[in-house]
Amino acid sequence: MKRFVIGLILVTGCFGQGKKNVVQTGVVDAHGATWVPPSARFAAPPSTPPTGAVYVFTDAAATGSCTGGGSALATCRWSGSDWQAVGGGGGATSQPSIFTGGTLVQRQVECASGTVPFSALTAATPAQEITIQTGIAGNVRWDQVLISETTQFAGIPTLSVSMGRPGVNNNLEMSGVSLPLKLSGGDANYWSTRPIPPQLAGTYSIVLNFLGNGNLGNGSASNFTAGAVSWEVCGYAAR
Repeated sequence: MKRFVIGLILVTGCFGQGKKNVVQTGVVDAHGATWVPPSARFAAPPSTPPTGAVYVFTDAAATGSCTGGGSALATCRWSGSDWQAVGGGGGATSQPSIFTGGTLVQRQVECASGTVPFSALTAATPAQEITIQTGIAGNVRWDQVLISETTQFAGIPTLSVSMGRPGVNNNLEMSGVSLPLKLSGGDANYWSTRPIPPQLAGTYSIVLNFLGNGNLGNGSASNFTAGAVSWEVCGYAAR
């Protein structure tokens, strides 16, 4: 009987200790373990979390955003007064992206880039617009933009490219100039500038406008057999 009682006490003690937080000092070797932070919802957050507590929220507005109202995941740290995103950029992952095209390469001041190949020039007109961004908000401020002849164009008509909003009167707003193409490849022929925001309300699109001295069209193969323009736009949303 005594052995049974002692065994029961030991089992009870083990289960009780398994639910306690252990204060550990020194170095803990956990290379073979996986740390799973507690989860919660912004709709029902922890009532009194200690400062520095980290939770995975399951109803974030967007991935990495420490605000509720959605169904995304976000890892957030309690500062003592609010929840802040856990990330190497000091909470940068909580910033929603302002770009809709290209590959996102940086947050805070965000940069997106892409490439337009010669095969995209199919219009049977002297000019053709290629959209590279849509839905840019009026509060976007531009840090810099760049257009570059990554692969030298080959074909009959002369060709240049500029960046701006759609429309004949707007196609130079972002670049300020029309960059002559067919000069060299390897990004040795390029143009970079820091434009003034062309629009301070509503939303707008950004296009690359290709301009030739004759028809671009009848299919790109009839005029251009090689060539590519790379572009990059960097900016941030004023708050």
